[in-house]
Amino acid sequence: MKVLFLTRYSQRGGSSRYMVHQYLPAYAQAGMTCTVAPLFDDRYFDFGVLDRPTGIGEIARHSLYYARRVLLRLRALIDSHRYDLVVLEKELFPYVPYGFEEWLRRRGAKLVVLFDDATYAYYRQHPFPLVRLLCRGKIERIVRGATHVIVWNDHLAGYMRRLNPRVSVVNSGVDITRYPPKDYRAPRTTDRLVIGWIGTPNGFPYLRSLETVFAELAQQYPIELHVISSMAYSSAHVQVVNRTWSMQTEVQHLHDLDIGVMPLPNDEWTQGKSGVKAVQYLAVGVPAVCSPVGVARRLITHNVNGMLADHPTAWRCALTRLLDDPDLRERMGMAGRATVIQSYSTQSVAPRLVDILLQAGRSA
Repeated sequence: MKVLFLTRYSQRGGSSRYMVHQYLPAYAQAGMTCTVAPLFDDRYFDFGVLDRPTGIGEIARHSLYYARRVLLRLRALIDSHRYDLVVLEKELFPYVPYGFEEWLRRRGAKLVVLFDDATYAYYRQHPFPLVRLLCRGKIERIVRGATHVIVWNDHLAGYMRRLNPRVSVVNSGVDITRYPPKDYRAPRTTDRLVIGWIGTPNGFPYLRSLETVFAELAQQYPIELHVISSMAYSSAHVQVVNRTWSMQTEVQHLHDLDIGVMPLPNDEWTQGKSGVKAVQYLAVGVPAVCSPVGVARRLITHNVNGMLADHPTAWRCALTRLLDDPDLRERMGMAGRATVIQSYSTQSVAPRLVDILLQAGRSA
């Protein structure tokens, strides 16, 4: 079976890496011939566009690049009839009204659409009225016309099933062979206790929600905050160590953490998140403290493989318990890794994805 994957990004983009690229070996082993056509390739990340909002000026500076990428995507659409199945990450062109997806459907493509966040909520809540107007109902129309929809979150599944009964939920997964466990017997590289966060700069406001908690803890413990991202984070309340994210250094930076955090507000957008950062913490055996939002409710069993905290006092208590007890950190971290191996690794998730795509390809 020949499958065309229309991803948003190359492997450097987190959403495309975790939804598509890391599963390509499993698809090939199942007999699929896979072609990946990203909208944005590696060069896109060299522009630093994920570190700040993309405005008209930013687009104009790189207009030739964007024009070329649009033409390449249009060429992929024209060639889509050569494939037995087309797998689309969310939408063909962000910020563009619905239409190209309908053209693809009318050309007879069997279309599987992937969602790891509530893109429909993003457009509804967008600060620019023109974007809200142009993209109103776009995601809903894409979902209605899909042969199958795959989501990484129960909340997304509930919404999508109102539009299309052919919706499957899969767990967020990481390749467990790429995420070896933290060695708790190894000599420490610092005498400070390390609380860590990994993500794009878009998530900095969520991390800032813990500033008052960090300020109180810093009065009692020798802590530092490690931020693994593409842009520097600053704080007036806690010592920050910024670690530049890369695929090559990601795991080592995660091993340096004593505790991983994933704070989130509880709204329509965050309820649709896939919880990958929490899965990453657990995969390397680092205990996680998370807001009880979205995937975290299912991933984290409170006081067993991590902790859930929904207000500042709960965050302070959870972090204090872990800072006070290195044995508890190790036990929870290893319990978290066991959870990932069983249910949130590519090795456990891939067979289900393979089955979904094979069935979609065989559908009438």
